[in-house]
Amino acid sequence: MAKNYLHPVRPGPSLADLSSRRMLPAGLFALGLFLIPAAFSAAADNGDEATLRRLNDDYVQAFLTSDVARDRELLADDFYGVLADGRVIDKAAFLRQAALPPALKDFQVKEVVVRLYGDAAIVDTRAGYLRPDGSPGQTRYVNVYVRRAGRWQIASIQITRVAAP
Repeated sequence: MAKNYLHPVRPGPSLADLSSRRMLPAGLFALGLFLIPAAFSAAADNGDEATLRRLNDDYVQAFLTSDVARDRELLADDFYGVLADGRVIDKAAFLRQAALPPALKDFQVKEVVVRLYGDAAIVDTRAGYLRPDGSPGQTRYVNVYVRRAGRWQIASIQITRVAAP
Protein backbone atom coordinates (compact mmCIF):
# COMPACT_ATOMS: atom_id res chain seq x y z
CA MET A 1 0.00 0.00 0.00
CA ALA A 2 1.40 3.40 -1.04
CA LYS A 3 2.04 5.95 1.61
CA ASN A 4 0.25 9.26 1.39
CA TYR A 5 2.86 11.96 1.83
CA LEU A 6 0.34 14.78 1.62
CA HIS A 7 -0.36 16.35 4.93
CA PRO A 8 -3.58 18.13 5.62
CA VAL A 9 -3.19 21.89 5.27
CA ARG A 10 -4.40 23.82 8.20
CA PRO A 11 -5.61 27.25 7.24
CA GLY A 12 -3.92 30.16 8.95
CA PRO A 13 -5.89 32.67 10.94
CA SER A 14 -8.23 34.91 8.98
CA LEU A 15 -7.91 38.69 9.07
CA ALA A 16 -10.91 38.75 11.38
CA ASP A 17 -9.14 36.31 13.72
CA LEU A 18 -6.00 38.44 13.66
CA SER A 19 -8.00 41.58 14.33
CA SER A 20 -9.95 40.00 17.17
CA ARG A 21 -6.69 38.77 18.73
CA ARG A 22 -5.30 42.29 18.53
CA MET A 23 -2.44 41.03 16.37
CA LEU A 24 -3.58 43.39 13.62
CA PRO A 25 -5.86 46.13 14.90
CA ALA A 26 -8.86 46.56 12.62
CA GLY A 27 -8.40 50.32 12.43
CA LEU A 28 -4.83 49.98 11.20
CA PHE A 29 -5.91 47.41 8.64
CA ALA A 30 -8.73 49.64 7.36
CA LEU A 31 -6.41 52.64 7.18
CA GLY A 32 -3.95 50.59 5.16
CA LEU A 33 -6.66 49.78 2.63
CA PHE A 34 -6.93 53.48 1.84
CA LEU A 35 -3.33 54.62 2.19
CA ILE A 36 -1.48 51.89 0.31
CA PRO A 37 -3.17 52.44 -3.08
CA ALA A 38 -2.72 56.21 -2.75
CA ALA A 39 0.97 55.76 -1.93
CA PHE A 40 1.53 53.53 -4.96
CA SER A 41 -0.35 55.96 -7.19
CA ALA A 42 1.67 58.93 -5.97
CA ALA A 43 4.92 57.00 -6.32
CA ALA A 44 4.01 55.91 -9.85
CA ASP A 45 3.24 59.48 -10.96
CA ASN A 46 6.46 61.18 -9.74
CA GLY A 47 5.21 64.51 -11.09
CA ASP A 48 4.71 63.11 -14.59
CA GLU A 49 1.12 64.33 -14.82
CA ALA A 50 2.14 67.90 -14.00
CA THR A 51 4.99 67.67 -16.52
CA LEU A 52 2.65 66.40 -19.23
CA ARG A 53 0.12 69.16 -18.50
CA ARG A 54 2.90 71.73 -18.81
CA LEU A 55 4.05 70.15 -22.08
CA ASN A 56 0.47 70.29 -23.37
CA ASP A 57 0.40 74.00 -22.50
CA ASP A 58 3.72 74.43 -24.35
CA TYR A 59 2.26 72.58 -27.35
CA VAL A 60 -0.75 74.93 -27.44
CA GLN A 61 1.43 78.05 -27.05
CA ALA A 62 3.79 76.86 -29.80
CA PHE A 63 0.75 76.36 -32.06
CA LEU A 64 -0.69 79.80 -31.30
CA THR A 65 2.63 81.61 -31.76
CA SER A 66 3.98 79.49 -34.67
CA ASP A 67 6.99 78.59 -32.51
CA VAL A 68 8.59 75.98 -34.77
CA ALA A 69 11.68 75.69 -32.53
CA ARG A 70 9.53 74.65 -29.57
CA ASP A 71 7.51 72.27 -31.73
CA ARG A 72 10.76 70.67 -32.92
CA GLU A 73 11.71 70.01 -29.27
CA LEU A 74 8.26 68.68 -28.35
CA LEU A 75 7.96 66.19 -31.21
CA ALA A 76 9.83 62.89 -31.32
CA ASP A 77 11.90 62.30 -34.44
CA ASP A 78 9.59 59.42 -35.42
CA PHE A 79 6.47 61.55 -34.88
CA TYR A 80 3.42 61.15 -37.09
CA GLY A 81 0.06 62.81 -36.90
CA VAL A 82 -3.41 62.50 -38.30
CA LEU A 83 -4.98 65.88 -39.03
CA ALA A 84 -8.68 66.69 -38.81
CA ASP A 85 -9.01 66.28 -42.60
CA GLY A 86 -7.51 62.78 -42.43
CA ARG A 87 -4.07 63.62 -43.81
CA VAL A 88 -1.16 61.77 -42.21
CA ILE A 89 1.94 63.88 -41.64
CA ASP A 90 5.45 63.31 -40.32
CA LYS A 91 7.54 65.66 -38.19
CA ALA A 92 8.92 67.66 -41.15
CA ALA A 93 5.43 68.27 -42.58
CA PHE A 94 4.09 69.20 -39.13
CA LEU A 95 6.88 71.75 -38.66
CA ARG A 96 6.23 73.28 -42.11
CA GLN A 97 2.55 73.69 -41.19
CA ALA A 98 3.40 74.96 -37.69
CA ALA A 99 5.31 77.87 -39.23
CA LEU A 100 2.03 79.28 -40.62
CA PRO A 101 -0.02 81.46 -38.27
CA PRO A 102 -3.23 79.73 -37.16
CA ALA A 103 -6.39 80.91 -38.92
CA LEU A 104 -8.46 81.16 -35.74
CA LYS A 105 -8.97 83.38 -32.74
CA ASP A 106 -9.68 82.97 -29.04
CA PHE A 107 -8.32 79.40 -28.79
CA GLN A 108 -9.16 78.08 -25.33
CA VAL A 109 -8.41 74.70 -23.84
CA LYS A 110 -11.61 73.43 -22.21
CA GLU A 111 -10.47 70.14 -20.70
CA VAL A 112 -7.32 68.05 -20.44
CA VAL A 113 -7.21 64.42 -19.35
CA VAL A 114 -3.81 62.80 -18.72
CA ARG A 115 -3.44 59.02 -18.54
CA LEU A 116 -0.07 57.49 -17.68
CA TYR A 117 1.13 54.05 -18.78
CA GLY A 118 4.72 53.79 -17.56
CA ASP A 119 6.92 55.44 -20.19
CA ALA A 120 3.92 56.29 -22.36
CA ALA A 121 1.06 58.70 -21.77
CA ILE A 122 -2.07 59.85 -23.54
CA VAL A 123 -3.21 63.46 -23.25
CA ASP A 124 -6.80 64.04 -24.42
CA THR A 125 -7.78 67.67 -24.90
CA ARG A 126 -10.90 69.55 -25.98
CA ALA A 127 -10.54 73.14 -27.15
CA GLY A 128 -12.82 75.86 -28.43
CA TYR A 129 -12.03 78.71 -30.81
CA LEU A 130 -13.48 81.23 -33.22
CA ARG A 131 -13.09 80.67 -36.96
CA PRO A 132 -12.05 83.58 -39.24
CA ASP A 133 -15.75 84.26 -39.98
CA GLY A 134 -16.45 84.55 -36.22
CA SER A 135 -18.37 81.29 -35.90
CA PRO A 136 -17.47 79.04 -32.97
CA GLY A 137 -15.50 75.84 -33.51
CA GLN A 138 -14.36 73.02 -31.34
CA THR A 139 -11.68 70.36 -31.68
CA ARG A 140 -10.43 67.38 -29.78
CA TYR A 141 -6.89 66.15 -30.02
CA VAL A 142 -5.11 63.19 -28.56
CA ASN A 143 -1.35 63.38 -28.08
CA VAL A 144 0.60 60.21 -27.36
CA TYR A 145 3.75 60.94 -25.39
CA VAL A 146 6.72 58.63 -24.90
CA ARG A 147 9.49 59.02 -22.37
CA ARG A 148 12.89 58.35 -23.85
CA ALA A 149 16.11 58.95 -21.93
CA GLY A 150 14.03 60.61 -19.21
CA ARG A 151 12.40 63.12 -21.58
CA TRP A 152 8.74 63.22 -22.65
CA GLN A 153 8.06 63.84 -26.34
CA ILE A 154 5.00 63.66 -28.57
CA ALA A 155 5.13 60.52 -30.71
CA SER A 156 1.71 60.87 -32.30
CA ILE A 157 -1.27 63.18 -32.53
CA GLN A 158 -4.84 62.73 -33.75
CA ILE A 159 -6.96 65.84 -34.32
CA THR A 160 -10.74 65.67 -34.70
CA ARG A 161 -13.13 68.51 -35.41
CA VAL A 162 -16.23 68.47 -33.27
CA ALA A 163 -19.35 68.99 -35.39
CA ALA A 164 -21.11 71.46 -33.10
CA PRO A 165 -19.84 73.20 -29.96
